[in-house]
Amino acid sequence: MQFPDEMNFAGDYRLKDVVLHTINGEKIDIKNLLIELNVYESINKNSIYGNIIIRDSSNLIYYKSLCGQEKISFLLYTPGATGNNRIDFKEFNARVYKISDITRTIEREQSYRLHFTTQEAIRNTRTRISRAYEDTPSEIVKTILRDPNIIATKKNIFVEKTVNSHKLIAPNVRPFDFIRTIKKRSESQYDKNTGYLFYENHRGYNFRSFSSLTHKNNEPKEVVEKYTVTSQSRASDDPSFRDIGMDMRAIRKYTIMKKNDYLANVSTGMLGSTHYTHDIHTKTFTKTQTDYFNEFDSRKHVDDEYGFSPLYSSVLSETFDNKNVGEFPRSKIYVSPRATKLHSQSANDPRAYDNRSNIWLQKYIETFLNFDSIRLQLEVAGNTYVAVGDIIDVQLPSLEPIQKKSDDNYDKHLSGRWLITDIRHIVDVREHQMIIECVRDTYHSGLFAVNQTIGDDEPSMKSTISLNTEEEL
Repeated sequence: MQFPDEMNFAGDYRLKDVVLHTINGEKIDIKNLLIELNVYESINKNSIYGNIIIRDSSNLIYYKSLCGQEKISFLLYTPGATGNNRIDFKEFNARVYKISDITRTIEREQSYRLHFTTQEAIRNTRTRISRAYEDTPSEIVKTILRDPNIIATKKNIFVEKTVNSHKLIAPNVRPFDFIRTIKKRSESQYDKNTGYLFYENHRGYNFRSFSSLTHKNNEPKEVVEKYTVTSQSRASDDPSFRDIGMDMRAIRKYTIMKKNDYLANVSTGMLGSTHYTHDIHTKTFTKTQTDYFNEFDSRKHVDDEYGFSPLYSSVLSETFDNKNVGEFPRSKIYVSPRATKLHSQSANDPRAYDNRSNIWLQKYIETFLNFDSIRLQLEVAGNTYVAVGDIIDVQLPSLEPIQKKSDDNYDKHLSGRWLITDIRHIVDVREHQMIIECVRDTYHSGLFAVNQTIGDDEPSMKSTISLNTEEEL
């Protein structure tokens, strides 16, 4: 016997109350028309979005006046999941904003895609802010999200407290654009070496630092799931040999999408940069230089729990005078203004109005770049217990002849803890699966390198320059 909340196979799911709310007030159950449902979430996106492909033999587009102003409600979850571990568009309905890919399939039948997003994303698009805020960045963000005249969200909000008050002016901009400006200058109350993110997952809105995703109370956060490349037991013809737990953790397919781009990491300033900050009040400037290896030990990393190593070698010399890859601070130069007393009310005003751009600018950019150095894509069974911003453990195989020791069968650089940045939930009539993108900023074990020069040799004084006359050319 099958029970409503008992998982019967990896990829099993519950999809309830898939209802289309039309502009004429009707509620249409479209679950039986569903071909595919996609839900996307990302730590680089401000809102969840998705689409649903339906098969329509009743010409709903015409008779129900579908025009891209409808609402969709549904509830998707893995059997047994409750609360924030469900993707709930039933309590907070999604808004349809576009209809595309209208295709005739068979005689008197068509299929099309209904694109949807959150109510907050719609409010953000049609709302602009023109006012001044004076508070810490975290409090300003909470105010904007809860304000009934701006975003007015009733969803959960996870906000990490920031330090330093700022006086910020929103110059007739959309709310989420303004929050993106705020996050760049936000400094965590708990970790000085970090940048901030603003995103939505199916648990709620998040305004938090990179380090809060990887650590809690200065300890590495627990992994929410472990994945490994293994045979799926569900392929067995004998149901008694099937292991649902193993199948839920099985990696069906994986791709290393990105693995270190040296030119990009140099030119963008990840490996080293120089920042000139000009104080327009005191008419002075400061110069701050960073070095990848000097900053490495002070940062929190995705794989701090099991040991870690930098993505580049510090013993290799790029030049004849023994400079490593982190010792070229002028490869990226930033210039920013700073006004320590711009908003002071009087000479005795005790409030600090310093925007501290000399502190946060390089840290924000370099943290963001570090966390996007290595990117992995996984195809696994669907699981609503997993969300973007979570830590997972991934064991990838070592692609070489099988060794005697079992621990040699795993890739020692890339196996370990990963941070989820993107998830695509794919639901069809058969199963729920996920495409996960995740990142890390370290190797699990150190690089094998010897002290040598791999860049230009010492300049030779024997080189010549030939100057030719016009006749010789």
